[in-house]
Amino acid sequence: MRTKHLWLSVLTGAAVGAASYYLKKKLAASPAPAAASGSSAAPVQAPAPSAEEKEAVYSFISGFKDAATVEFRFPYNPERFRFAVVEDEFLTESGDSHVGILSGEDFSVQVEYGSYYSGEDFTLLTQELSSRHPDLDTAAYGALTGVKFRDGDHFCLAFPIPDDTHSYLLLTLVKAPDNDDELETIPDTADFRALLNSASFRRV
Repeated sequence: MRTKHLWLSVLTGAAVGAASYYLKKKLAASPAPAAASGSSAAPVQAPAPSAEEKEAVYSFISGFKDAATVEFRFPYNPERFRFAVVEDEFLTESGDSHVGILSGEDFSVQVEYGSYYSGEDFTLLTQELSSRHPDLDTAAYGALTGVKFRDGDHFCLAFPIPDDTHSYLLLTLVKAPDNDDELETIPDTADFRALLNSASFRRV
């Protein structure tokens, strides 16, 4: 999976290996937090969205011989955000064939998957990022625990996918032009946390 405008242009599908390469280059970061390492725990199912909420679903194929469809789901308020899975007009460069885009008044988020190199896992990926991003830090939202760091005009968050040795999830945060908040503060706002605190992965 690697679409990462942040880490490198990650190539998807058959180009998964190349995608990984692109992502890594764009991502580089600081010491990898132990909590960010891949989790072998079973996927956590998020509660169903309330009546006033909708559920965003971004799915992709992870792996080759043992390929499986992975879904990333999270609730959002349709009065404040719009979500769509698109194949063009990405927020940032990506090597993936499709990404999920959540658009809001203050910020937008691009959701995509990244692929590991052969023999790599989230712990090794984090170590690679830590060597390039001094600001790398732990990112924790509900059942998700990963890493976060700034990449130019964007802010990135990466999370391991439970029971998946092939791919990880990459979120690219883009601040709205008229938003005066510091980019680094947005991942800790109530609006952003509300999106990810109930997020979950599902293999189908």
